[in-house]
Amino acid sequence: MIKSRTFRWICLFAIFLALIAISETGAADNIFVPPGESIQEAVDNALPGDTIFVKPGEYNESIQINQDNLTIISYSKNPYNTVITGANRESNVFKVIASNVTISGFSVTDSKCGIYLNGAKNCTINNNIVSGNSIGICLSKSENNTLSNNIVSSNADCGIKFFTSSGNEIYSNYFNNTNNAKDDNINTWNLTSGNCWSDYTGKDENGDGVGDSIYAVNRRAKSMDYRPLMNFTPEFPVMPEAIFTSNVTVGYAPLTVEFTDVSENASSLSWSLGNLETSNSSDFLHTFANEGNYTVILNVTNENGSDSTDVTINVLKAPDPSVPVLPEAKFDANVTVGYVPLTVQFFDFSKNADSLSWSFGDGKKSCCPYPIHTFCCPGNYTVSLTAKNDNSSSSACVVIQVLKPTNQSSTLDSVNLEDTVNLEKSKDPGLSRKSESNGTKEFLNKESLESVENFVLSFTGTRQLAEVGPSVEHEILRLIDSVKNFADGSLSGRDVKIFLCI
Repeated sequence: MIKSRTFRWICLFAIFLALIAISETGAADNIFVPPGESIQEAVDNALPGDTIFVKPGEYNESIQINQDNLTIISYSKNPYNTVITGANRESNVFKVIASNVTISGFSVTDSKCGIYLNGAKNCTINNNIVSGNSIGICLSKSENNTLSNNIVSSNADCGIKFFTSSGNEIYSNYFNNTNNAKDDNINTWNLTSGNCWSDYTGKDENGDGVGDSIYAVNRRAKSMDYRPLMNFTPEFPVMPEAIFTSNVTVGYAPLTVEFTDVSENASSLSWSLGNLETSNSSDFLHTFANEGNYTVILNVTNENGSDSTDVTINVLKAPDPSVPVLPEAKFDANVTVGYVPLTVQFFDFSKNADSLSWSFGDGKKSCCPYPIHTFCCPGNYTVSLTAKNDNSSSSACVVIQVLKPTNQSSTLDSVNLEDTVNLEKSKDPGLSRKSESNGTKEFLNKESLESVENFVLSFTGTRQLAEVGPSVEHEILRLIDSVKNFADGSLSGRDVKIFLCI
């Protein structure tokens, strides 16, 4: 009986230990490290089986890994955009004193040793760029590790160095360093392929990409690469990229949105629509029945990893059909005061408007949403915008102040087209010439013009030029020519402007 109870307790205890092991296995988690945070802190907080994803960016620290069964990998799996430099030139970027550790997808530089395995077993070092260190990769008393598809270059002392380490597999790497490799024991330098060596002098007579003679790392230790590669092309994993479009992102409920997947390098996809609904279709329509903000997420995967992206769909409360939607006129101008001629850009910001109508205060109008208008005569102009829809109209206005030009001693702004029109009706055929003599010449002969810096002549009136008749039009043009001729002689080298406002 006692033996039976003892056996029962032993069985229960064994089951308990098995459950603990299972719970620990199930506790494996993904840990993400963005730029600005510490990779070492993530390693210290990780449990066996965890994967640490390092987001693209630049990191400056020395990382010691003493936890077994960890995977430390760049999130993009692209070493060119995830760079780790040593804390200083006397430190190591990665120092591994554990087993079953994977380091993949990093650029490792500016340190004493880029990746240092000390007493490590069954580790995987692949898809890294290790350059600019004293020693690129170093193994001490480490066994059964795999190093593949790494670029090891420009390391001052040695590309890869082994101390009392055997049984390691090194293949499909590229070495270009002062000294490419040092090995004091027997390691395997080729599997289906060997490595590409910058100092290999052999030939490839049959053109299969593999050198015809061996590359001796250490002849005495019988450490040989029997299949040295003539060329090297790194095989970095192709990651998926989640991309999609939506035809609208805001609207009234019920809102129907069309989603289109345009992801790259993806073998599978899944949608989360923000309302507990999901989809696995590439392109589809979805209707959001109720108001609210919905975060739509697209997640894509392939054999190398996953990626996701999202957009927020803003569903507004549907308007009450019994309450009319009224327009609201609103606009802005890039300037409201300036010197003649003043050009102003107007911007419409009206709401609920089906049509627009601008009045610029000088008799001119427009229906464009963003009109540009020039005021050529001094004065204050009330610019108004009227916005309309089927239910009502709304107006807004602003005053544009157009100033006379500065830095002028004299100006002629009293030549009115209405007065000029009367010249056409006069029976005296010499009246127009008399007007020119008494008006323009008298004005232009003023001695005060000698100090004028800028000369402005403006004509104002309310008649169209075509309405005043050919004879009056001819006299106006003669008057302008007189000013120009005088300006060329008496005002040479100064700014002369003539404006005709009718």
